[in-house]
Amino acid sequence: MPVMVTKKTSVTLTLLVLTLLASCATERNPAEVFNELAEPFVFDALALTPIAATAAGYHEHVRGGQNGTEANVTALDTLLDDYSPEGIANRIKFYRDFQSKLHQSVDRSRLAGDEWADYAVVDNQLEKALFELEKERSHEHNPALYVELVGNALFVPLALEYAPQEDRYRHIIARLEKLPAFLDQAKKNLQSSPSVWTQVARDENEGNIRLVERVIPAGLPDSLKEQFGKVSGPALAALRDFNTYLTSDLTKRSNHDWRLGSLYDEKLKIWLNTTKSSAEVLKEADAEMAKTYDEIITAARPIHRNIYGNQRAPNDFALMKDVLDVTSDDNRLRRGDQLMDQIRSDVRELREFMTQAALIQLPPRDNLQIIETPEFMRGVYSVAGFMPAPPLQPNLSAYYWVTPIPSDWPAARVNSKLREYNLFKLKLLSIHEVMPGHYVQFEFANEGAPDQPRFRRILRAVFANGPYVEGWAAYATMATVNAGYQASHPEIKLNWLKELLKIQANVILDIRMHTMNMSDDEASELLTRRAFQESEEVRGKILRAKLSSAQLPLYFQGMQQWLQVRNHYQQETTDFSLSSFHDKALRIGPMPLHELGYLVANRRAMSD
Repeated sequence: MPVMVTKKTSVTLTLLVLTLLASCATERNPAEVFNELAEPFVFDALALTPIAATAAGYHEHVRGGQNGTEANVTALDTLLDDYSPEGIANRIKFYRDFQSKLHQSVDRSRLAGDEWADYAVVDNQLEKALFELEKERSHEHNPALYVELVGNALFVPLALEYAPQEDRYRHIIARLEKLPAFLDQAKKNLQSSPSVWTQVARDENEGNIRLVERVIPAGLPDSLKEQFGKVSGPALAALRDFNTYLTSDLTKRSNHDWRLGSLYDEKLKIWLNTTKSSAEVLKEADAEMAKTYDEIITAARPIHRNIYGNQRAPNDFALMKDVLDVTSDDNRLRRGDQLMDQIRSDVRELREFMTQAALIQLPPRDNLQIIETPEFMRGVYSVAGFMPAPPLQPNLSAYYWVTPIPSDWPAARVNSKLREYNLFKLKLLSIHEVMPGHYVQFEFANEGAPDQPRFRRILRAVFANGPYVEGWAAYATMATVNAGYQASHPEIKLNWLKELLKIQANVILDIRMHTMNMSDDEASELLTRRAFQESEEVRGKILRAKLSSAQLPLYFQGMQQWLQVRNHYQQETTDFSLSSFHDKALRIGPMPLHELGYLVANRRAMSD
């Protein structure tokens, strides 16, 4: 039906048009609005966790100082995280308020490019922080949270040369002074804890005691010995008292289940940054593990013939046992104290290989240190780990942590460990952690793309996306083996396929243990008979599944997504090379892989 336009209607429409035009003229660019929110968010969030801030290279937090107001400067290196009820409430309020402001101020559909991707980084970090504080509530149940915070609070200033030595020892002393109150608050917060968490916290806290008692004093400047003596006594008493509390008090309240149960599905979606359910992820891992199982059996048969001639194994498990009994034992260290020297030799060899292979152009810095895993972190890092250089001070050292084999282990445990981490498996471990795995990855992230603003590089490195990070290390291991590393030794492929089986089994283990009441015996059966892991590795992996949740699936899901990103990029690039793809993808920084695919291939996003 036609509309009759009167003079009054015409005036009304004119006013409406003018109003809309005025609105459009004053409306701000959504990208500018987002960047103005995101840049201070990184530093405000770090200021809430001073221990992590020191590790990130953020040492002073400045508030105010604008429009004639006096600046308020907080020295973060002297502080511990605030786990009082008020501190926890303040942190929740900060994340909730920022989440609301972000969603109300920025329509993500109107963003593009880096802002589109960074929105996902910030939004995912908000979800993770709120899930941990409001739903998982580790501060009420996991004593290792406090033990590891204490260890990092003291170890990082000791190891990272972010300031003159005397200043860093002053920071340690300031934190030691606050340690008794911090542990008193921990005891007030902890309501119950599964016995396995309590035991690990107790063991790791012994490492903290040795850190304060022996390691820190070893390099203490003479000028600070008196100050250190005043605070170290009460700090050591508090650490020992905390272990007494764990043994005599918290251990009686062991009714909290280490299984995440009904919360697992939600956490997995947040940690994987996916819409897939745990059932869907489990189905994918099961299917891929079946393929890898067939592949490793195929690879093992010619090796079996070379060793045993025409003697046939009665089944696949016997075949693999025959092969591994020989290849793992013949190619292993004879003593646990040879581990560190072997790791250093492998890293040198890998650096030489990377300069020859057309895989990646290594970053120019050589700031890697290979050290023993700090004792307070050995519950989680039973084999090895990696600590990157701080995003805000990338010229400082990065650390490859290698966990030594305890000298009091019986021979059977030592041999099991050395068979699992035989000479070829150790090489794969160093690919994963260092070259071109996590070390190279974070060196690229800390360098950033040439046209990237500083805050964007820092945002992505500080809130590094788990599937991107762990997926890269798994993907890089596969790519290095496929590029011909140790190609003359069939054992390298055998060990890689065995590692791939473990990566896939990790998903099954984590999901079934946390949501389907998988028993230790059932977990052991999976890892032993389907993934062919040694007994010591099985023991450590089951423990790790009880200490964490939704972390073990990151490797498999991340690796799958890295392959998807690469395939998309290859399809849309006429001059594709692995080196150029790796360079571009790593310089963008650790972000959700769907957004990485968008930035690398200039497309909106990839489907799950």
